[in-house]
Amino acid sequence: MIVCHCNVLTVEDIQGAVDELLTEMPLRVITPGLVYRRLGTRGRCCGCFPLAIDVINAHIEKRLATDDLAERRQQIVEQQRAYRENMPTRRRVTAPA
Repeated sequence: MIVCHCNVLTVEDIQGAVDELLTEMPLRVITPGLVYRRLGTRGRCCGCFPLAIDVINAHIEKRLATDDLAERRQQIVEQQRAYRENMPTRRRVTAPA
């Protein structure tokens, strides 16, 4: 099904771009702008953005239910939390008077 008539983008094109973006960075917030840039184009009339958002959200929900995307996101969150907890505290450096 064609989602964007201006750029002739299909549901499969959008889903493929979402997969690529989530593979690179699972915590990334996926927007139509990111997807369109990944596909080498941009929104023109932007009338397709509501449908593109629905396609993106449905695909992400499907991936969360069927593969390890949720597990991978949780691993990254835990790694970030552990890094923050183990970070040395910053000391304030004062300039000599």
